[in-house]
Amino acid sequence: PRRARSDRATRRAAMPAVTLYARQRSIGDAPTHDGVESAHIAALLLTSSVEHRVERCATAASSPSGALPCVEIDGDVDGDASGAGPAPRSAREAAHRCATATRTRTRDCDGDASADERAMIAGLHALARENLRLASEYFAYVDAVGYEARKEELAKTLPWPLSAWTARSAAKEAKRELDRAGVDGERACAMAVEAYGALNNRLVNSNARHGDGYWLCGAKPRSCDAAAYAQLSYHARSPSCGPLRAEMKRYPRLIQYVNDVTERLVEMEKTLVQNADDVEPSRGTAPTVDPSAWGDRYDSNHAERRTGWKPRTTKAKKMSEKDKDMRRKAWYSVGFAAASVISYMFLGGFIQLDFDDEDDEDEDHAADDVDDDE
Repeated sequence: PRRARSDRATRRAAMPAVTLYARQRSIGDAPTHDGVESAHIAALLLTSSVEHRVERCATAASSPSGALPCVEIDGDVDGDASGAGPAPRSAREAAHRCATATRTRTRDCDGDASADERAMIAGLHALARENLRLASEYFAYVDAVGYEARKEELAKTLPWPLSAWTARSAAKEAKRELDRAGVDGERACAMAVEAYGALNNRLVNSNARHGDGYWLCGAKPRSCDAAAYAQLSYHARSPSCGPLRAEMKRYPRLIQYVNDVTERLVEMEKTLVQNADDVEPSRGTAPTVDPSAWGDRYDSNHAERRTGWKPRTTKAKKMSEKDKDMRRKAWYSVGFAAASVISYMFLGGFIQLDFDDEDDEDEDHAADDVDDDE
């Protein structure tokens, strides 16, 4: 036992000092939309068995990189020793930098994966990055009910004017991205269901081959587990994602995966995580996922909500002939008023056009030219 403790101490001394700046203190805390990427990196560090400190940041301005999440490795922000790189423009870009720094500067949990496993990991990453993420964006910022829940989340951490402005600007960016991708409410739900089915089948096949384990690719955790878990946990627990939970309810193995991974990662935190304020890691505040209270996709309530999956902003109403005539008369009225004001200014003497001085100056120049000729 003494030798084992010595070996662990030697490995700990050889590892770089890592600090994670994240939205939540524990992986078990209730997730928010802006904390999904922080949960992703927290899970990645845990599945990579990297000892680190966690500093909870209420806003991105508290992070050394100006964005969340952020990892500081031996004093290098996001693994950049020069510190001269531009700040991340979004949480997704910040998470990508953190994942790259974790892989290159600490441990790569995919380092011993075979070629077939790497192909599977890439495919699962794509499902989390495209299908699950876009569904999260839609139901947090475009869906009317989900948007109200998102504003309530922001109001808990930001004062009123700032929280409203942050929600509105984020919703505008999300709507622009979803419009470019051609994603509406029905498409966002269909993409999430496609991912749920693929992940559920993957878990069933993995368990049949490797036994009843926790992970998507067998007995060992991979980076795709961290990416998929962050999105699935948000879908299962966020008040914005009620319609998605009604769809997820059909995949019990996927729900069990969320609970199992949460429990496993919280246990890992006890040995791998030290909070920056020296507070012992807690088990988090997120309750165990219980699908019995979720709505069913075939009941009347869900059917009514399904018809309500429309963007908050609707298209402009087509004008009738009467409306067009009223608008034309309004423009005529504005033009007549402008012409009346301009006429009054000229006739009332407020504006005068005087050309006398210019004519006199021309006559003087002509007289001077005559004198010069003489």
